Parts: sequence; structure tokens; C-alpha cells
Amino acid sequence: MIAEMKKLMLFMPESADDIDAELTALGELGVIHIAPLQAAKHESIERVDARIKQLQQAISVLDRYDEEEEYTGAKNNDITDYSKLERGAVFLMETVLDAEHHRQELKKTKLNLTSDIAWFQNWGNITLKDIKDLNEKGIWIKTYLINDRELKKISDREDIQVVGKFSDLNQVILLTKDASERLLDMEALPFPQNELENAKELLAATIKDLESNKEFLLQLREQKAVLVDGLKERLRRYDVRNVQFGGLAVDKHVRFWKGFIPLEHVDQFIETAEARDWGYVIEDPLPEEMEEVPTLVRTPKWAQRIQPVMDFMGLVPGYKEMDVSRVFMVFFTFFTGILVGDAGYGLVFLLITFLAHRKKKFAKQIEFGLIYTLSVSIMFWGVLTGTYFGSEAIAELPVLRSLKIDALASFGGDNLIIQKIMFLIGAVHLTVGHLQVAWKFNNSVRAFAQFGWIAIIWGLYLVVNQMVLGIEAPTIMVWLFVGGALLVALFSKPGTSFFKGMLSSIGNLPLSIINGFSDIISYIRLYAVGLSTVLMAASFNQMAIGDGITTVASGIGAVLVLILGHGLNMILAAMAVLVHGVRLNMLEYAGHAEVEFSGNEYKPFNLKDNKQ
Repeated sequence: MIAEMKKLMLFMPESADDIDAELTALGELGVIHIAPLQAAKHESIERVDARIKQLQQAISVLDRYDEEEEYTGAKNNDITDYSKLERGAVFLMETVLDAEHHRQELKKTKLNLTSDIAWFQNWGNITLKDIKDLNEKGIWIKTYLINDRELKKISDREDIQVVGKFSDLNQVILLTKDASERLLDMEALPFPQNELENAKELLAATIKDLESNKEFLLQLREQKAVLVDGLKERLRRYDVRNVQFGGLAVDKHVRFWKGFIPLEHVDQFIETAEARDWGYVIEDPLPEEMEEVPTLVRTPKWAQRIQPVMDFMGLVPGYKEMDVSRVFMVFFTFFTGILVGDAGYGLVFLLITFLAHRKKKFAKQIEFGLIYTLSVSIMFWGVLTGTYFGSEAIAELPVLRSLKIDALASFGGDNLIIQKIMFLIGAVHLTVGHLQVAWKFNNSVRAFAQFGWIAIIWGLYLVVNQMVLGIEAPTIMVWLFVGGALLVALFSKPGTSFFKGMLSSIGNLPLSIINGFSDIISYIRLYAVGLSTVLMAASFNQMAIGDGITTVASGIGAVLVLILGHGLNMILAAMAVLVHGVRLNMLEYAGHAEVEFSGNEYKPFNLKDNKQ
């Protein structure tokens, strides 16, 4: 069900000292969906945003050490207790970021020194002073790494010397009296910046400094809560500033906002507003404001599991539309079972979900509830159809065979019956949509038009069975179309002129019937995709063990084919659920339920989370 909303006009004094406290109280109330009257722009917003990014960066630096052991070395008594300082979060942030910057510089120095030492190991223990002395005498030494093909081009030169091999490249030295000369138009390798012994000493000192830096950050990590609290405060300020400057100021004395509040929270708001002397006007939204009104869906707990799918697809019903989450959840679960339809795959999904849930210490997350439900649905349909990793042999085991419905079986079942069931599911699904619309208009004659559409849907179901499956339609089919068309023509547009409304309805009827026909046909995709999953699984089984396993190598190959093949098939099946399972709900069903998902989600100005 979609919660009823009231429009709110809210007035507060513009005083900078008061506005922060008042808006904080409003945010802690957490029930007003603010509709900005202008873009929120102010230098204070930019400052707070910059500080938030710095605090998040500092926290991420300390987060790197969460997996490290607790610091057990000698405590540095010079480290400040930042929780006791005013603006302690800022000072701690600056200290952490400075230490991180120093760590990055030390890592860069370590890399350069390691490179210098490697140069000496590869090119020989010569001194930089010798090279400098030669340069002063007009002799230049240049080092190159050259492949064999390029080396052949210069092998007859007397001013080069091959001194060794590095990986697949030749180490070549060029002796020249021309400082600008280049070999094969290549840049010479740079000489190290430090002498070998000096580089070793500096590297040892740098490693020691890195250890000290790590110990310092480990000790600062113990005060990370100061940064977290500081971040929460800045997030509060950021939200408050955005709301503040999203409202309009009147004569620099009063600022007002437009928003929406659920009817159930009106009394709670009024109590707070009266206590804090806020000015307000609460009224019903105007017809032209309906697109602005946010949608708050009150869904039963069992149906809330579909919310991750709705969020992923960005599906929010309009304020004047219907809550379709319950129907979406029921049919999406059913569709998932048919589209995947392999009890073995369902068991794998269930085990993976269980292991992931256990790693999260069985935290209550709606996503886990959804996947558990879908996994059980897949297993249920797989048991009914006798499908276990696409293996007919497994399905023929005595216990599993007794659970199988022969007519629905993936191996040897009646395809005609299965296809008829898919079309039946489609007719039922679309009928539910029209029944919901009829209930919505239960005080209007427009409800009769929906009963007319239900009659047409079932007439189309009989047509589809006859045209696609060759099942002869009963004589009632004609009367379903006649009666349904008559109800649609008479009651679809009762508010207009009777004859104009009837002619308009009749004019739109042929195209609508064609669309309804294609909608029912669309449900055959459940059968087709489910069948393709079974056939692919069976094909991988045949590839892996069709000719038997006679050697260790063939056994290893069979295992690899089974794991990779079934893994790929499960991924494709999961993608099919997102494509086809969602589509049948979002397009076919929603179209008949007159739901366009044109709403915007109810997002109240809420500071409660920043206080936790």
C-alpha cells in the first residue's frame, strides 16, 4: 500500500544562529521529504564537503590497518589524546594525512634505492665517481638493453660492448666522445642516484622509517573513533546546509521550505513545530503537484524481499499508482524457479548464500532473504521436473523419481502441457493486474471495464492455445470477446460524453487486443529459457563424461568441463532471471495493472543515522 501524503509549507527565522539548531531538530524528527525550491549553493557547503572528503580519506588510511595485529610496542607518550581537544577530529585528520604523505614519500624513496641497488647488481660494482671522471675527460658511457634482432644491426661497431644478458635482452655499453650520441635512436638507461654502499645504508634507514611510520599509524588507529564522530558531525552539517540553502529567504528574516509528510506523522510533526514555534501550513497536494509527491510504499514484511530487485531496476510506483510489490514478489519467485529449474543449481545457490551469510555472521539483510527464497523456488521446480544438474540418471534415482511429475519432466515430459501451463500463468498474471485496477476503482463504474478486460484476456488465452498449440477453442471464446468488448466500450471513460467515450474506447480496442495477445505469448519465454538451461547442462555432461572416463587425464578434464560448464550455465540462468523474470513483471503485468513506475522515492530529511 502507498502511504497518503500531505503537502507542507514550513517557515523558520533566518537567523544563522537559530537555523542550524532548528533544522537539526527537523532532521532528527526525520519525517519530512524536502522538495528544494532552488539549488543549494553556498561557500559553507563547499567547505564542509571538502572536510568530509579529507576525513573519509584519513579514516580509509587507518582502515588499512584493521587487519593488522594490535600495537604492542612501547607507547609514544608524545601522541596527543585528540578526543580531549576542541576540533580534535581536524587535528587528528591532519596528523594522519601527514603521516600517510610521509609514508608515500618513503615508499617512493625505497623504490628508487632498490632500483639503484639492482642497477649495480646488473651492470657491475662501478662507482659514480669513476663515471664522472670519465665524463670530465670527454668519454661518455651509456647503457642499453637491446633485443637480439636490433643487436645484429650494430654488431660490427667497435664502440659497443655486450657485457651480459638481462631477461631476454642484451646489456650493451656504448663508449663515445659525443655526449649527445644515441644508440639506435634509443634513450640510454639512467645511472643510479647513489653509490652502492650509500644506497644500501639509505635503504636500511628508509625501511626503518617505514616501520616507525607504521607503528605511529597503528597507535593513531586507536583514536579512529574521533575521526568517525567528526565525520558524522560534518555529514550532519552538510545535510543541514543543503536543506537550509535549498529553501527560499523572505526579506532576509524568514526562510521557508516546501515538503511532503506522511499522514501518519502529521501529529508528531505538529507537536514538535508547536514546541519550537515553527510556522507551517499542511494541506492536500494539488492535482498539478502529483508528480512531485514522493512515494512511500508500506509493504508486508514477507514481500519486502523484492525491494533489492526494485531498487536495482529503479522501479518506484507513482503516488497515484498501486503498490505491486506483493504480486511482483510472488510471481518473480515463481518465474525464477521455472527459468532456472534445476534443483542441483538451486542447492548450489542456497549453499553459496548460506556461506556468504555465515561470513556476515548471519546479519539480517533483506538480500539474503530474497536469495534464500529464490533458491528454494528453483529447487522446488527442479524436483517437480526431475532436473538435477541436467542429469537424467540422477532424476531416475528411486526417491527422486517418486517426487517428479511425469507430465512436467524435463526428460520425457509433455511439452504441450508445459507450454499450456506457461500461457495459463500469463493469463492469471495479467488477470491479477486488472483485478487490482478494478479494486482501485471499486467506487466507480470503471471497475466494470476491468472485468471486460479480464474476459478479453481469457479469450486471448484460448486463441493462443488454438493458434500456437493446436488446442481447439470452446464456443465460449467468442462470448468472452463480445462481452468483454462491450464492458470496455461502455465503462472505460465514464467521465466523458457517453458516445465520444464509447467511440474512443472502441477505436483503441483492436490495438489493445493485439498487445494483449503478444503479452500472453511472451510467457512462453519461461518454457524456452528453462528448457535451454536444461539442454546446456545436459550438453556439458555429455562433453565431460559421454565417452566414459578411462584415464586420470580424462578424469581431470571431465571435472574441469563440469565445473566450468555448469558454472557458466548458472551465470547465464541468473542473467535470464534478471532479464525475463523482471521483464514479465515490469512490462507485461505492470502494463495491465496501469503502473508506469513514474514515482520518486520518499527520502525524508533524516539526521538520526548521523547520531548513531
